[in-house]
Amino acid sequence: MLSKINPAIVAQCWYMRRHVPEGRRRREVDGVMHCTCRYCQRPIRSRDGGRWDLAEAFDLDALAEGARTCHFCVVDTLDDMVIARYPMPLGAGDEDIATRLAEICEKHEVEDSGGVLQVRLVTNRNALQQVH
Repeated sequence: MLSKINPAIVAQCWYMRRHVPEGRRRREVDGVMHCTCRYCQRPIRSRDGGRWDLAEAFDLDALAEGARTCHFCVVDTLDDMVIARYPMPLGAGDEDIATRLAEICEKHEVEDSGGVLQVRLVTNRNALQQVH
């Protein structure tokens, strides 16, 4: 599917995997900033002002805000995809979380991925924490 994309019309952000805001930014009540990408002219959003994602894309931060359970997500940062999800029991202690994190990292060979794979802990405390 990706090989059929005409390289003459693909924006720079597609190659760089990074959108760059341009023009006027607006902030919503929940703190999310919206803008337009300098390269592809598509709507983008950011929760912290650092990383900008397509506004219509899947939002892990929004999932974390509405989460009623705690789980780990293994994220492929190059493709911006969640490739695995592992639930954690509510009230799991730090030792349980650390043990489960080590198991997940070993299973997906996170150390050997060169930063491409990340394991994130999605909690119901209105936060998305990058733990590895």
